Amino acid sequence: MSSEALIFEGCNFFRQRIIYSLLSGRRISIKDIRLKSEDPGIHDIRLKSEDPGIHEQESKLLSLIELLTNGTKIHISKTGTIVHFDPGMIHGGQLEFDCGTARCISYFLEAVLMIAPFCKIPMNLTLRGVTNAFDELSVDAVRATWLPIFNKFVLNDENLSLKVKCRGFKPDGGGVVHFTAPIVKTLRPILREKPGKICKIRGLAYVCKVGASVGHRMIQSAKETLRDYISDIYITVDQRKGVSGGNSPGFGLFLYAETTEGVYYHGEATSLPRDSEGDQLIPEEVGQKAAVSLLEEIHRGGCCDLSAQALAFSFITLCEKNVSKILVGPLSTYSVETLRNLRIFFEQVFKIDEYWKAHPEDEESENETKRIGSREKAIVTGVGVGFTNLNKITL
Repeated sequence: MSSEALIFEGCNFFRQRIIYSLLSGRRISIKDIRLKSEDPGIHDIRLKSEDPGIHEQESKLLSLIELLTNGTKIHISKTGTIVHFDPGMIHGGQLEFDCGTARCISYFLEAVLMIAPFCKIPMNLTLRGVTNAFDELSVDAVRATWLPIFNKFVLNDENLSLKVKCRGFKPDGGGVVHFTAPIVKTLRPILREKPGKICKIRGLAYVCKVGASVGHRMIQSAKETLRDYISDIYITVDQRKGVSGGNSPGFGLFLYAETTEGVYYHGEATSLPRDSEGDQLIPEEVGQKAAVSLLEEIHRGGCCDLSAQALAFSFITLCEKNVSKILVGPLSTYSVETLRNLRIFFEQVFKIDEYWKAHPEDEESENETKRIGSREKAIVTGVGVGFTNLNKITL
C-alpha cells in the first residue's frame, strides 16, 4: 500500500473512511467538512466553543477510536473543517464510553462491529447515550440483523452479545448498551444465495415513562397490517421506568421477520422526541409504520437486511483469499458508496449479477403476484484480500 495519504472531501461516509483507514493502515485527510454551512466543520472538539467546528457525533467517534487503538494520531484544523487521521494498532479491551445524544448508539456500533474481530484483546464495551431515535437505525435492529451477518463470517461467536441495559430516547438519552465480541485470526468466506421463506415474525413494543397501554395499541395496529400475510406473529411489551427507562419519555415498535434459511429482515418506527417540531405520532401510526417498513424490507429480499449490506461487503473484502457470494436486495446509495470506498482502500472489485438473469426459471411465472420479492435483487461476488489479524496474541 502507498504511504501517501488518501484525500477526501466532505462529511459524507465519515465513519467508513475512518474505519477503512484503520483496517488498511492508510493515512487519510478529510477536507472541506461542511465548508459552506453556517456552522462548518466538527463541533465539540476544541476548547473554545465559539469557534466553528465538526459535529458532536464525529468528535465522539474519533474519541472512541482513539481509546480503542494504540498509536493513532488525529489532527484537526483550527476551523474544524480538515481532519488528518494516521491509523495505529487496534487494541480493543474493556471500555466505558459516553456517545452523547446527537446520534443513536447504533451510529457508533457500525464502526465498532467492523473492527471488533481484529482487536488484540476481545472488546467489552459499555456505551451510553440514545438507544432509539426517530428515523435512525436502533440498537435492536443492529442486534437482530447485523449480528447474524457477523456470525456467518466469524466461526467463534460464543462471546458475541449486544444487550440493552437501559433505554434512552432523545433529547436527554440515558440509555446503556453492553457489547462484547470475539476476536479471530481470519474471517471465513460465505456462500448465501437462498433467502428462504418467511416462517415467523417477532417484535418488541418498548415504552419508557409512558403507560403500558401505548405498547398494546402499537401491537394491535401492527397485527392488523400483518395478519393477512402470516399467522405466526408474537410481539412483547418492554415497559421501563426509572433509571432503566432513560431520561426522556418515548415509545416505539421494533419488528423482525425470520426465514427458513436463517435470514432476518427488520422494520421499526419510533415516536418523535419531546419538544420536537411537528405533530407527535399516535401509537396506532407508529405500529402501522413499523409493519409497513417490515413488509417493504421483505419485498426487497436478499440474504441480508438492507442496513447490513455495508457490513457484509466489508467482511467479504476482509475474508481469506477465497470467493464469497451473497444475494442482496436493491443496493442502497450507502451500499454503492461502500463498494467505492472498498475499491479505494483495498483495491477490491466486486462482480454484480442481476438475480433474474442468473435464475430465469423464477421469471417464468406470468402472474406478478406470485413473484418472490423485488426484481432488483443482485448476486454480489467478491474475493477476499486475505486480511489477517496481526494484533491477535498467538497462543
